[in-house]
Amino acid sequence: METVLEVLEGADFLRLAKPLTVAGVEFEFEAAARGTGASHDLVVVASSSMPARRLLRLVGVLARTLDMAQSPRPVTVIVLGPMAASDKSDLERSARVLILDTEDPTVEQVERAAAVLLPIRLPSVMDTGGDPLGEVITVLGPDATAEHTRFVDAAVGGPERVRTVLLDYVDTAVSEGEGIDD
Repeated sequence: METVLEVLEGADFLRLAKPLTVAGVEFEFEAAARGTGASHDLVVVASSSMPARRLLRLVGVLARTLDMAQSPRPVTVIVLGPMAASDKSDLERSARVLILDTEDPTVEQVERAAAVLLPIRLPSVMDTGGDPLGEVITVLGPDATAEHTRFVDAAVGGPERVRTVLLDYVDTAVSEGEGIDD
């Protein structure tokens, strides 16, 4: 439970006090958090020790209470431990359901299960590789000609610069008669 809340807090969720109170109605969930940044979800966490019927009833009443309060917050339920497919299906009528098949998940398991709630981590330029134009020259290796180098250098200047160098290259080849059979 604590691992789930720590992962959520690391993604700009605010841990909520127990019992969860919405529009004056108290809900006895084991834990809850609400998004404060990019996500506006209201996340409730339940372990498999909570009977499925009780969880279904609590989540259903919570969803109706939020609707009546005209709250735009979607509800997400994170379940720690196994859950029957039929119970999950019933629960999905009122909320998004994320199931962790263990009561004591690792941070990685929580991040994987709750990925839809967490910000996307894009790789930095350093993670994706080196300079692409430098890699072209590396691949060409000793076979790189002066023309190759001229086109790679032009690529730094953008498509217009490449177009200009290409036109000059073609014009020079035509005017010098290179590659043209008489």
